[in-house]
Amino acid sequence: MQKKPVIGVTPDIEFHPEGRPPRDFYSLDARNFVALRELGACPIILPHEYDNIDRYLDMIDGVMISGGSYQFKDAHKLFNDSKLGAEEIAKYERTRFEWRLIERALERNMAVFGVCGGFQTINAVLGGELIVSLKDVKPEWEKHRAPPYDVASHDVLIKPDTNLRKIVEMERISVNSLHKQGVVKVGPGVVPSGVSDDGVVEVIEFPASKFCMGIQWHLEFLISDADRRIFRAFVDSSR
Repeated sequence: MQKKPVIGVTPDIEFHPEGRPPRDFYSLDARNFVALRELGACPIILPHEYDNIDRYLDMIDGVMISGGSYQFKDAHKLFNDSKLGAEEIAKYERTRFEWRLIERALERNMAVFGVCGGFQTINAVLGGELIVSLKDVKPEWEKHRAPPYDVASHDVLIKPDTNLRKIVEMERISVNSLHKQGVVKVGPGVVPSGVSDDGVVEVIEFPASKFCMGIQWHLEFLISDADRRIFRAFVDSSR
């Protein structure tokens, strides 16, 4: 039997003031584990322990940066760290951890994969920029957050001669959508391999690495064969 690659997945973190005592809680949509397990991986959660990053990477075969309710106010300063509240501190530590985790994984030439907020984090690490509120820039971009979220809501055009095109073998795919932030500018050496009809970047890849890809939509719902192919390509690259 082929050994299952171990995938380290980063959780979100939230401060619960109603806790007794008030404290931080890790959280992660179980759909991430369902999808990874279904496509042949053994997923585990990586707590935001900055000093343990290299130990984590010694134990796992691939890194997945999950989504979550946080945003970059400045991609290079992470957050304005003056007068941070408890919730902001938790988000700052998550971002600081994931930023370094991505850097170290790429230095080791490990497979790195990001979904939604994770896609935005990878893009920031590689020098790209984030639009914090799509609808405030262009009202028509509001369609990128459309209920019921776990069915296809818009199309993504797949650029030729990209790893993504090789994986899905299609020019256009239909995706779900659950985000109010977005990317229109990628970093140096980053390829925007999937773009929506209105110009919002939906997929990035970093050809200089073994496998580094970020997906804006929540493909862990596996609503299409394309979603399965992308997840499987990440898992296979982690072996």
